[in-house]
Amino acid sequence: MLPPVVLSESIGFTSEPASTFDDLKDVGLWPADQTIKKITQIKIWTGETRPNAIELTYQLINDDDPQIRLHGLRRGDEHIVAVADNEYFVGVFGAIDSDKMRPSLRRLGFVVYDIDTGNLTERGPYPATTNSDKVKGFASGLGVILALTGTLTANTILNSFAVYSLLTDGLVGSKPALKV
Repeated sequence: MLPPVVLSESIGFTSEPASTFDDLKDVGLWPADQTIKKITQIKIWTGETRPNAIELTYQLINDDDPQIRLHGLRRGDEHIVAVADNEYFVGVFGAIDSDKMRPSLRRLGFVVYDIDTGNLTERGPYPATTNSDKVKGFASGLGVILALTGTLTANTILNSFAVYSLLTDGLVGSKPALKV
């Protein structure tokens, strides 16, 4: 039986994307199977005003070789966020333009949960500042992040994303409690 999964709302501008990606389907083989154990590393490439690309490293359940998926162009400054064996990505935060018609993604950061200590830490946001003063914040997720789905622009820049999270009864003991 597959674990229950929830999908967050989409963050960013999603009208007429040039291409889409869905790592839960492409890496995790959902809905026929669910082979992703966790995300172990996220790399973000940023320009002065926005994230350009995101690269996720997935640890699979029955495979020692990680699967790496790049979404966007490796252009600008590289930021690496890695987690230890006892840590999980559990949230995404950042900022988008306040323009309701075209809310472009401007900053991106992550919340990491340590199952040994119970500590939550912020990693990011990237870029650390943005040249636009017309942004509004967002937070998404808050559950063990399993995979991302999203869109890229015609010039291959990260345009929007949504988060797949494991549906849990909460974080119990030293491990996330999953309904299986």
